[in-house]
Amino acid sequence: MQDKILNAQLRDERGKNSSYRLRQNDFIPAVLYSHGNCDTIKINKKEFTGLFKDAISESVIFTVKIEGKDDDQLAFVKDLQRNPRTGELIHVDLFKVTRGEKINTIVPLSIVGTAKGTKVGGVIEISKHEVEVECLPKDLPEVIEVDISELDINDYIHARDIQVSDDIDIKTNPETVIVSVHAPRLAAVEAGEEEAEEGAEDIGTEEKSEETSEE
Repeated sequence: MQDKILNAQLRDERGKNSSYRLRQNDFIPAVLYSHGNCDTIKINKKEFTGLFKDAISESVIFTVKIEGKDDDQLAFVKDLQRNPRTGELIHVDLFKVTRGEKINTIVPLSIVGTAKGTKVGGVIEISKHEVEVECLPKDLPEVIEVDISELDINDYIHARDIQVSDDIDIKTNPETVIVSVHAPRLAAVEAGEEEAEEGAEDIGTEEKSEETSEE
């Protein structure tokens, strides 16, 4: 877990108009909650998005420093809302975590390596891009790597096959397929096209036979 810090300020005003004004001033309305306690806060949009390398993820734990409060809190993003039309962040839920207390959250997967099956024309299919884990905050990885180097055609990696430390429990169904390598799709597509052409030719032949009979 890296040392990441997010500054925040308490907000007194609530409601649609207040939230709109905050967003106009490059702030995001947010809440920080856990075990029945909740702080209503605002966070700087640029600072918030800067905490994440690519996409906002539950797997990133950071320190929240609320102006005027001495006790800093560890938290991760539990939920967020976006404007469905523009994609703009309009609200963020931060879940407060406690050192020594296990958490359940989502960790993204990173597929690494070159599958053996691709060298003979196999096609990789990624079915899951994240898994649910349970662990202590200090043990939470920001990403879990899945090595596909040994995958041949018709091989699969399931959730049960993912290698993590003994301090992390993967809660995703063990039988869930994460990634697989299939036989070349081009051959299958070509075979399908040939069958379709043969079917069309058969139909054409039947139609001509019917026309001849009618004559």
